[in-house]
Amino acid sequence: MRNKPDNKRAQFDQNGFCIFENVIDDDLLRRLRILCNEILAQQDPKHFEQQVSTGSMIMIDWDMANDYPEFAELIAHPNTLTVLRDLGFPDPKFGHGRVISKPPHSPPLFWHEDGRFWDDPVSYTDQPIQCFLMYYLTDTTPDNGCLRVIPGSHRKRHPLHNKIAPRHTEKLATYANPSDPGFSHVDDELSVPVKAGDLVMGSGNLLHASHPNKSDEHRTVLTMWYYPAFTDLPERTQATVALAESKNMKHVQFSDYTMSLMEPLRIRYGGKAHPIEIQWIPGKNLK
Repeated sequence: MRNKPDNKRAQFDQNGFCIFENVIDDDLLRRLRILCNEILAQQDPKHFEQQVSTGSMIMIDWDMANDYPEFAELIAHPNTLTVLRDLGFPDPKFGHGRVISKPPHSPPLFWHEDGRFWDDPVSYTDQPIQCFLMYYLTDTTPDNGCLRVIPGSHRKRHPLHNKIAPRHTEKLATYANPSDPGFSHVDDELSVPVKAGDLVMGSGNLLHASHPNKSDEHRTVLTMWYYPAFTDLPERTQATVALAESKNMKHVQFSDYTMSLMEPLRIRYGGKAHPIEIQWIPGKNLK
């Protein structure tokens, strides 16, 4: 890993995302490619028919991390934890992840943000509740479906907020209407090409999408969702997060190896605070 965060935290707070180079080593990348190809081959064809825009949306929960140690190694990778610590997040917690693989010659991913805590006042501050950490298994460019973002849209309302669907819908996922505003280009969007093994970290509230994959190869990304400062959040926020992620954190009989990696990242809340209702639509405080 060549780079140190330096002003990365300021970039993250201001733009809603930042990039770290060479976080994942070649050996783990190789093993993850093999594993993801095997998992993709096991899926029912209907899964891909329902996910034309994304390509795939295969859940990586704690069971999956236990069954496939490569995922646990990625989730708890020392370089990743160093990145988070240097950004000011020494005690991150892991929720779940996805295998998102766009096949050759597939359409763009629609504009969306993944915030689901918009009834929580914390969502309107610089204190992040939830962040995505993306690891692409191949180099990405606008030609093969690299990420697109709207910098600053995690903290400032953008015209797209009033035009796009507040959640992933069947019509968007199946690319039923290519003219939908979710597939549009906007003047202030930014393409984010990266190298395989780089890490893209973004706020869960950031508007993001992807270019179409015009290449002859799959473009696979592992998107992992973390709560970077869970124990610093207000108790009601902790209760909300713990409830939201509970279905992804079943009581798995972990192997000793997986336990050693994953246990420090487990979300735990034992208080009595009442959870805040999940809300996917930004409120009036996003201005």
